[in-house]
Amino acid sequence: MTAAASLRKGWCPGALRPMPAKDGFLVRLRISGGALSAVAMRRLAQAGRDHGNGLFDLSSRANLQMRGVSERSLPLLRKMLDDLGLLDQDAEAEAIRNVLASPLAGLDAPIDVRSIARSLEAALVRETELHGLPGKFGFLIDDGGALSLAHVPADVRFDYSAERDAFAVRTGGSAREAAFLCDCEPRDVVDIALRLARAFMRLGLSMREPPRRMRELVAECGPASIAKAAGLSLAPAPEPEPLAEPCPIGLIRLEQETYSFGVGAAFGRLDAAMLETIADAAAIFGQDEIRLTPWRAILLPFVDAGRDKALRAHFAAENFIIDAADPRLAVAACGGAPACERGSTPTHADALSLASIARRLQETGVALHVSGCVKGCARQAATAYTLVANAGRYDLIQDGTAQDASPMQGLTLAQAQSVLEAIALKKELARELEFS
Repeated sequence: MTAAASLRKGWCPGALRPMPAKDGFLVRLRISGGALSAVAMRRLAQAGRDHGNGLFDLSSRANLQMRGVSERSLPLLRKMLDDLGLLDQDAEAEAIRNVLASPLAGLDAPIDVRSIARSLEAALVRETELHGLPGKFGFLIDDGGALSLAHVPADVRFDYSAERDAFAVRTGGSAREAAFLCDCEPRDVVDIALRLARAFMRLGLSMREPPRRMRELVAECGPASIAKAAGLSLAPAPEPEPLAEPCPIGLIRLEQETYSFGVGAAFGRLDAAMLETIADAAAIFGQDEIRLTPWRAILLPFVDAGRDKALRAHFAAENFIIDAADPRLAVAACGGAPACERGSTPTHADALSLASIARRLQETGVALHVSGCVKGCARQAATAYTLVANAGRYDLIQDGTAQDASPMQGLTLAQAQSVLEAIALKKELARELEFS
């Protein structure tokens, strides 16, 4: 078995095909458009208590994952999810609906991509030959609004440009690193997405080891071959726009003097009480709607800006992240030990101890990824610094992912902390000299 193949043990868990972990079954809900009502959120909170261990995870694809579900409880849980309209017709349909759209879709951009995303989901379910796509193969539709998805990687992505009134079609990564193929009109997004998915499957058959992600196919065949296989004409890439990674925390101004309010959860970990707090806030402060995001944060659309202080107090009581300067936003971490069989370190606790240093390493965005193993489940994108657990210690990687080679291996947590502290001090001194 190759090293790459060894990482594929397990699968992306769903409600119809849950995955066993040390703390019970993982049940991931692929919530279309990331939108939930307050009533649905309350029922999920109670389901977490009744059928799981009361813990939930927000994924980097804006999905909600229930932890610790017992095998005996699965039928009752599925009945409740079906009542809420959150259960697919079968496991294959559930797995293929890997479509991420802008979390403020319909509220904050010149184009509303919600109908495009729903149409793409339906087409993927309908086209059964595409059900053989790898479980993590994902599609992304960015509306060009304030909360840009440019930094979120995807296999097939459509990034809207108001200036060109078109979607940029890219494959294999974030907007900056993915290969640009061409522009397309909104009406053509679904058709082109399906054509690229078919091209991926067809071209992959010629490779010695079939690719799991589009970036592997781009590296092997090149964008021109992929475009040709999909019946597209390769076009010159537009000048990339430098976009900072957004922070969806606090008040976010939308169109026509309306606002959304965002809160975060450290490492995306929530408990049932936190879900109920979100539901209460949606009913009291918003319009009963909740949006999930790929930054492990929750948005409440249409809040009154004058109630900002009350909103912050409401969420602070349950230890939500309510300040964009919170150092916990500088760190990404998976569940690690003891929840995951692969994890050999308590990643959440270790990440918390490193959060203040992480923010000094980089002023915005995620600066440090603490991964329980080389799979790097918490963050697929390259990060300034990544600590990968290895037999109870850590390997340190700079400007890479958890699967990259490490020049510094076998560090204890204290040693890793000392190394990162030294790097942070060096960066601070350089900034002082620059502005002196």
